[in-house]
Amino acid sequence: MMEKRPLLSVAMIFRDDIRCLERCLRSLEPLRQAVPCQVVMADTGSADGSRAVAEKYADIVFDFPWIDDFAAARNAVLDRCAGDWCLTLDSDEWLDEDVSQLAGFLRDWNGDPYTMGVVVIRNYGTYDPKGPYQDSFTTRLACMAKRPRYEGSIHEQWRWPDRGGARTLLRQTVLHHDGYVVMNLDGEAGRKKEARNMAMLRKELEEAPDNLQVYLQMLESGREEPDYPDILRRAVELVEKRAPHWETLGPPILRYAVTNAAVGTLPELEEWIQKAEAWFPDSAFTRIDVAFQAFLHFRRRNEPEEAVRRGEGYLEALAEDRAGRLDPLARLRSVLQMDSPRSEQIVRITLADVYRNLERPEEARALLEGLDFSALDSGMTEALAQALMNLRTSANLETDALVTAVWAGLSAPVPDERAAGERKRAFCEAVFPAFSDAKRAAERETGLSRHAYTLLLPLCGTCEPGAAAAMLETEDAARLEALLAAVEDWTLLPPEALDHALRQGVRFPLPGKRMDVETMDLLAARLAACGDCAGLLPEDVEDPRTLCWARGLALAAARECKWKDAEQGMELARRFAEVERAFLPLCYAPGALTEEGLFLLPPMHRFGWHCARAFAALDAGDAAGYVRLLRAGLETAPEMRSMVEFLTEHTPELQAPPPSPELLALAEQVRTMLAAYDPKDPAVAAIKQSPAYRRVAYLIEGDYT
Repeated sequence: MMEKRPLLSVAMIFRDDIRCLERCLRSLEPLRQAVPCQVVMADTGSADGSRAVAEKYADIVFDFPWIDDFAAARNAVLDRCAGDWCLTLDSDEWLDEDVSQLAGFLRDWNGDPYTMGVVVIRNYGTYDPKGPYQDSFTTRLACMAKRPRYEGSIHEQWRWPDRGGARTLLRQTVLHHDGYVVMNLDGEAGRKKEARNMAMLRKELEEAPDNLQVYLQMLESGREEPDYPDILRRAVELVEKRAPHWETLGPPILRYAVTNAAVGTLPELEEWIQKAEAWFPDSAFTRIDVAFQAFLHFRRRNEPEEAVRRGEGYLEALAEDRAGRLDPLARLRSVLQMDSPRSEQIVRITLADVYRNLERPEEARALLEGLDFSALDSGMTEALAQALMNLRTSANLETDALVTAVWAGLSAPVPDERAAGERKRAFCEAVFPAFSDAKRAAERETGLSRHAYTLLLPLCGTCEPGAAAAMLETEDAARLEALLAAVEDWTLLPPEALDHALRQGVRFPLPGKRMDVETMDLLAARLAACGDCAGLLPEDVEDPRTLCWARGLALAAARECKWKDAEQGMELARRFAEVERAFLPLCYAPGALTEEGLFLLPPMHRFGWHCARAFAALDAGDAAGYVRLLRAGLETAPEMRSMVEFLTEHTPELQAPPPSPELLALAEQVRTMLAAYDPKDPAVAAIKQSPAYRRVAYLIEGDYT
């Protein structure tokens, strides 16, 4: 394909990469148009059609039998490269379309000082290129005049026989990479790759037992290994002994030690934090990754001053790094783990809560104001909502502007509308506990000046929790009805607000507002879960909509009732039967409301049909029919056993009449006679056979021993 000597050789090895290989090779076209290039590729054993794809784009494609040595394969490619420079790519990467910086560097280079080029690797967490990612820096560009080679059978590294020259950082040259995604999705593939890598690394370690580079690679590849803690400890020990390259490899090794000690609760956590801070105080690995874990550790330990020191240091280092004041070339051996926007969000939100506990509310508010609300994910949105509620109740601080800004950020247009909707829902659901009766009662008992739910008052008119907050602040039925009329998503309205409105006399469902029966049932169930909703049953159920609402409330109340209070329980059971008696003919044909057609009804309606008929039988004086129908209903809805047992125990018509004075006197006489004999005396058996004893046996057998 090449017609003149190339300025750049693109070097690749591949095997069975049909998923991504053509994407990678096509991404090179803008670069090939900008500078003379050749593409040299080694096939290490493909059988999925990748070879044909490679031959379609590459200048040189050759076979290299796999010998468990990545460096050997890469060096075989280098041996065939004719360019002044070599760019190494993997098949699951693709070059960003903006190649201007890379092409300009290649065209303008005229010798020293630069012989190596560092580019950005953008590692994606999902297959969506608009989704979360993490950037790292790596040396991928090498001047061929310096005779570069690769070394290391796994996680291969450049080796320079002639170490003259320096690296240049090409920040605008980005290699996109989604190879970790498939590893995450396919757990078996990930385990196989880890086993392969660790076997190769352990073999290298046998030959060089103090090689810190191998230890670092084992820490990156072997997190699931049983002896991973031992690998950590040995690596830290070698750093402490100043093994070769400890200055450059020590910071990421200590980072791995601290991170895994925090996750695995290893006893050396604080020791390793102190060593990282003492040995490598200026390293980005210490100032960002270690500081992140140290902050969370001391937060959990309830040591606020230590947590504040680490949290503030983390945010300061992060700002310096993003401003380009932390040298990225100092971390070419590994990748920062906690420099992502999400990690920053965790620290800001958690540190704000620490400030609040230290009675530094203004600083807490300032931290939260610095968040990019439009970039929050659902989990961070929930954490932010909790932090805001804590700040609202514990500090006499104005939060209206902050809450308004939060909601505006969550509502801002983003490419993924589904994710934006999930964020807003997460915020709404996170504030639900602020509306609970128990929460408000606890706040009153502790003497708080304002309830947590009042945080949402500025959002009235923009979201359902905002409307709910306004509802709890008024007892005016007209105002409550207007607020309910504006609700669009009933699932996002805290049920306590609806409960409050109904107890203030608001007629529900609202006239003129459409509502399906499924929504009514959902609201009824949520009201019942909050507390006693039997008192919310409407008295007038003549129109179908109100009847449907009453049916939902009655069903929910019957399911949630504890069936302990005799008077309230009997009243609820009768209301349930009355509502079912009115509702069933509205929804079912007469043929379905018979013994033969009853199978067509859902279980709870079959139970309701039996209950309605049971109370009709009871009112007609048929107590036996009442019991029979209740038992038949229980067969259709076993979950209502507690209700049926309650009714059979508390229905007055089923209770035996109290014994007459004459019967009580006879029982006392028989009890006295029995007491005069030893229980084993034959006379006792004779007395128990007498007609007098049989008349009063039920009165005395309970206490005769």
